Formats: sequence, structure tokens, C-alpha cells
Amino acid sequence: MFVGHYAAAFALKAKVPKTSLGMLFLATQFVDILFFPFALWGIEHLEFVEGYTQVNNFKMEFPFTHGLVASVLWAALFYLLYYFLGKQNDTKKHKVAIAMGLAVFSHWIIDFIAHTPDLPILYGPPKLGLGLWYYKSLTFIVEALLLLLGWMYYMKRTKPKKRWGTYASYAFFVFLILVNYLNFYVLPASEDLMGLTTSALFAYFFLAFLAHLMDKGRITDR
Repeated sequence: MFVGHYAAAFALKAKVPKTSLGMLFLATQFVDILFFPFALWGIEHLEFVEGYTQVNNFKMEFPFTHGLVASVLWAALFYLLYYFLGKQNDTKKHKVAIAMGLAVFSHWIIDFIAHTPDLPILYGPPKLGLGLWYYKSLTFIVEALLLLLGWMYYMKRTKPKKRWGTYASYAFFVFLILVNYLNFYVLPASEDLMGLTTSALFAYFFLAFLAHLMDKGRITDR
């Protein structure tokens, strides 16, 4: 999935207002941010197989980023970094650190819904995945619904500082859906790993930046 991962970012920001929405956007995509460079360096493996699924042609071996154990470890790393380097008091640091760790781990949960059985527990079989990617339109709808639920919870728990805060939040949601539509139905499939890595990393950081800007127009409603 792509924008479906951001459902967790919106929900966690609504639940723990001291977190940064921009950083939550990055955390939910953290293992993918690692995966593409790791694939370039040969640490993980990405093979392009035409017609592998309706959504993409990626056949992946990625135990170091997408394994269940690896995902738990990356989430724990985020928790420790935010707990020991955070500036808040102990209670707030703990909540923020937990939110960031959950954001990282949420990627595996949502990938479990979407991926073919390619998610290892540690290394090699057994591999998990419900295979939603076999159905392009259904994947698009599920992603949109997940994003909508997370965004609605965020909107319910926050309020705009000024009127532009409402306009920006609606515009950002529509923009995310549009980006996903282009990704699914318009942009041609690519087998250029360097190009994919560059475009993926740009998208992850650009959308996180936009999320940060949008969130500056809203405050918690508690």
C-alpha cells in the first residue's frame, strides 16, 4: 500500500497531539524508506515480474525491513530514540515514543493486508500476506477507506486555528487520493530501480513536509 499507511499517522497524531504529523508520515513509511536503498545496495532483493499482481510487478525478498521481527525491532528503535532524545517530560516523552514506534510497526500490519504472501516472520518461510494486491480496484478502495477513517478521526480530534486550516486539511486529503489514483491508474510501470528509489523517497519526504505544513493550521480539540 501507499497512502493507506498514512491512516495510522493521522490517527496517532489525533491520539497523541504532541507528536509531529510530518514525522509520523515518515515513520509509517520508514521500512519502505529503507527498502529501496537496501534493494539498490543488494541487501534486500526486488525482482520485476510482469503481471505479478494487478497493483505492481514487484517480487520482493526483504527480511531486514519487512520481516515481522525486523519491524518490531525498527519500531523499538524509534521508541528508544524518541524516549531518550525527546525534550518533553517523562510522561509526554513516553506517549510520543510509543506513538512513533506504533507508527513504524503499523506499516507491517497494513502490508499484511495488501501484500502477496511475501512477508517473513524472520527469514525465509513461512511468509504472510492476504494478497489484496491481486485486485487493483479493491486495493485502491481499501486504501482510500483506511485513509478516510484515519483522516476523519484526526479532523474530529483537532480544530482549525484559522479558516485556512480547514481548507488545507480537505485539500491535502483530496491530494493524497489523487496521488494514489495517478500511482494506480495513470503512471506507467517502471523497472528502473534507481528511478523508483528516487521517486519513492521524494514522495515520502514531500508528503511528510506537506503533512507538517497542513497540521500547523490545526490544534488539538482537547
